[in-house]
Amino acid sequence: MRKSLLAMAALMGVATLPAHAWRLNIDQETFADIGFSTIVRGISEGKRSESASERSRINFYVPLFNITASGHVNKLVYFSMNAEGNSNTATVADNRVLVRDAFIGLKFAEELRVQAGVMRAPFSRAALTSTYVQLFPYTHDYKKIGILADNPTSVEAGLSPRDHGIVVWGNVADGLVKYYLGITDGATIASSTDNSLAYTIRLQFTPTMLGFKPETGYTVSDTYLGRQNVLSIGVGYRVVGRSGALRDTKMLTVDALYEQKFGDLVPNLQVGFINKKDAGGTADRRSSQLYIQGGVLFDQMMGFGKPALAIRLEQNKNTKAHADSDKDEPRVTKFGVWAHYYIKGQAAKVSLGVDSVNLNSEARNRDCDPDTSGTQRCRNFTDITLQFQTQF
Repeated sequence: MRKSLLAMAALMGVATLPAHAWRLNIDQETFADIGFSTIVRGISEGKRSESASERSRINFYVPLFNITASGHVNKLVYFSMNAEGNSNTATVADNRVLVRDAFIGLKFAEELRVQAGVMRAPFSRAALTSTYVQLFPYTHDYKKIGILADNPTSVEAGLSPRDHGIVVWGNVADGLVKYYLGITDGATIASSTDNSLAYTIRLQFTPTMLGFKPETGYTVSDTYLGRQNVLSIGVGYRVVGRSGALRDTKMLTVDALYEQKFGDLVPNLQVGFINKKDAGGTADRRSSQLYIQGGVLFDQMMGFGKPALAIRLEQNKNTKAHADSDKDEPRVTKFGVWAHYYIKGQAAKVSLGVDSVNLNSEARNRDCDPDTSGTQRCRNFTDITLQFQTQF
């Protein structure tokens, strides 16, 4: 059963599958694996603005749950579906379930696969990584808070969300090189793209001759928990067409992951840079993110699980954040420390994290509470998060 699930992961592009899944067999070639995943989160949020009414707060919610089905029709045709939802408040209207992935694939060879439907846009490592396999699963949306005019990793950036279209991808020379070529409609970008398309290319290199195992699936992971030694270097480029007088948005990324098991210790290091030009279709408006994160897993049971510690330094920056300013450069720097306790790998995990967010002077001058009268300036803040995760 476990070997068949891992084979499915390689074929379908699933970054990681639960330790168990419900398999429906029709015949020797036709089957589907059904999975269920949930994250429950409690977070103590620091004050975001200088408003007199602003308070720190503690919230409990379900930011993510998924029902997935992936399988074969025959040796050539495969499919995947992922329904995703959340429960952020007690108000029914605030909770929703969406189809996040729904695609059909043709596997002609390891070097040539074609997927059509809605799926992750294959631009950056961040875009190809599921929340369930991230070392830092809590991402601040600085644009929503009001700190940045353009957040390079928000929904509008075309990094994390899915897109509708066709992706051709495959592994060459036993995974020495993995490539993606995507033509999609760009509809997940928060600007009218009715008459334009998005074009994406990504190349990923693994020095297999040095004994490292390639990441052969469509998606990737922040950590493989010592199951394989990984050294992957990727570069991606994405152009999102804009309608009318708006400029096409161009995005470039470079990223790398190193993870290797040394006895009972599994160190991990990941770096990445994302640059976005003509953000929102506005000429010369730029946004960028630079991050470095690392950690170590103790690959032995301590009590009823395996402990791990991870740290991350991240900087998000806008240049010419508004069209009427040539010098407007808000910058946000975040330092995070997260401890994970893997009870059964990613299938059962408890995490505790602290994220400290610091703003430069121009970021602090934003209006972080636009619903109140006057400008309520932004401020530095710290969040503490306790999170539980299960997968089946």
